[in-house]
Amino acid sequence: MSFSPRSKRLLVPALTVAVLAVGLAIGLTTALATSSSPAPSSKQLTLRIGWATEPDNLNPFIGWENCDYEIWSLNYSFLFGSSDGFKPTLDLAREFPTVQNGGLSADGKTWTIHLKTGVKWSDGQPFTADDVAFTYNYIVKNHMMNMAITTIGITGAKALDPQTVQIYCSRPKADMEYLFLPILPKHVWEKVTPQAAQSSYVSQPPVVGTGPFITTAFKRGGYVEMKRNPNFWGTPPTIDRILFVHYTNDDTMASDLRAGTIDAAWGVSQGQFDSIKSTAGIEAVAYNFFNWDYLNFNCFSGKSLGNPVLRDWHFRNALNYAVDRQALCRSAYQSMSAPGTTILPPDTWTDPDFHWQPPADQAYTFDLAKANQLLDQAGYTRGAGGIRQYQGKPITLRLETTTESSQELIETKLIAGWFKQLGLQIKLSVVSTGVLESQIFNFSGNTYIPNFDMYVWDWAGYSDPGQTLTAETSAQIGSTNEPCWSNAEYDKLNAQQASALDRNARKDIIWKMQQIMYQQTPWVVLTYPQYLEAYNTSRWTGWTRMFHGRGPAFLTTGYYQSYIDLKPKATTSSGSNTGLWIGIAAAAVVVAGLVVWVVLRRRPTAEET
Repeated sequence: MSFSPRSKRLLVPALTVAVLAVGLAIGLTTALATSSSPAPSSKQLTLRIGWATEPDNLNPFIGWENCDYEIWSLNYSFLFGSSDGFKPTLDLAREFPTVQNGGLSADGKTWTIHLKTGVKWSDGQPFTADDVAFTYNYIVKNHMMNMAITTIGITGAKALDPQTVQIYCSRPKADMEYLFLPILPKHVWEKVTPQAAQSSYVSQPPVVGTGPFITTAFKRGGYVEMKRNPNFWGTPPTIDRILFVHYTNDDTMASDLRAGTIDAAWGVSQGQFDSIKSTAGIEAVAYNFFNWDYLNFNCFSGKSLGNPVLRDWHFRNALNYAVDRQALCRSAYQSMSAPGTTILPPDTWTDPDFHWQPPADQAYTFDLAKANQLLDQAGYTRGAGGIRQYQGKPITLRLETTTESSQELIETKLIAGWFKQLGLQIKLSVVSTGVLESQIFNFSGNTYIPNFDMYVWDWAGYSDPGQTLTAETSAQIGSTNEPCWSNAEYDKLNAQQASALDRNARKDIIWKMQQIMYQQTPWVVLTYPQYLEAYNTSRWTGWTRMFHGRGPAFLTTGYYQSYIDLKPKATTSSGSNTGLWIGIAAAAVVVAGLVVWVVLRRRPTAEET
């Protein structure tokens, strides 16, 4: 199952007066008390999770945030789920298709999948193969962008009978059992046009699904409520309800965790992490989850507003030696990160390990002397004032980052300093997320014209390594291929890995692809930052961490074992005062957010030259 390709949205509530904060708190409390869903009884078991984010949209064709994928993976089921080690499991599929059992054709292009019997949607309607065929055809035939990477190679699907679906591919598809592709209820989505699904359609609670929980309320700026699906086909969870509470203030979330107002927190700040970790009855964990910070170069060989020197991989290669990754980890993350190498992070996959680790003689070390030497050899000589030139003109490069991350701002400033020591003129700017996205995906009519030189940002890849690498192929320029990089050998190898059903053979190809990208340097993988989360162990048992105990216990996007296994160690009160708790927490959050907003309004635009 795949993970979100990006977690990049700036969520700042537009508040103007403090009275609104009080009104929102009252509104949240009232909303919970007067919701169309029944008010929680004194026996209802509620898990409260705070997070420093909130969904873009409950509609799986619009949202991009990591938390969106968490909500979808709890609300919907898939044909194949995901285990701790990212091996496929049986969700709605009854058995794994093989050539031997007739589920996979000899040429690897036709998959015949038998479905579990007796499954119902949360609204009581029967789940059938028509739902599966509809979902695949709806996505493939309408080129739904959010699922585009996962469905490459699929041409269509057909229901053979109520419990059997056939999926057709143009070539063998190595990641068929690793797709983040939630199966949708046909009786709901056939009424939604593909155009609306990708632009304006809003999924209204209760959101019909076959997952263990159903989304029953979403109050933007407040919380997401999910209730146990009475028709869930699998092991029923003990939890009756989950409340994901949105926080805009790290200190408030940490304080509420310690006080027991919430049971877990995701997006814990570095400043609060050690304090929380030392709190009795709370487990605080740090982990990487397919994510990396990166310095991206505009490599586009077509019409571009980027500096043409960045099209030369020798120039980019030299800059790679001018980045001190160890210093970035120390200064930006207080060592709560690891130096980056490739876009497939280490310690993620086993049997086989898809991460290629550059050997010592190929690894980029921090060596300004070597970086200067390589630039000299490539013909970028110094002119007046020691500034390097291209075609007789001084080289000036825009270097940008967004306002959303103080860590990335620190990384950007350090990189600007190192690059200036190479004789490059660097114009550093801090811009909003929207501004940077508009520059990356700049179009004039139907013509793609990227308008940037370099920027520092963050990515989160897919759990299937081949899907992450596919995102950087020539065909994805103007979409997921942010460097606008094109390499014929890389594209050729990508087609091979996508069809390699043998995992070890696929690993060898994926390693070669990483080597090519590493040498060509379309971007510099800077660091592997750690996500920080914490959860209450004094009141709950059953928290199950991924990566054999090294990864997250929740917000795992598809591996929902904690939500199934969690049980109270003692009576956990979640009576009718829940709305009041959330209202009070929301009031504190909003007031803190108002203060932050006022401060931000008073700041000048950050720009350095």
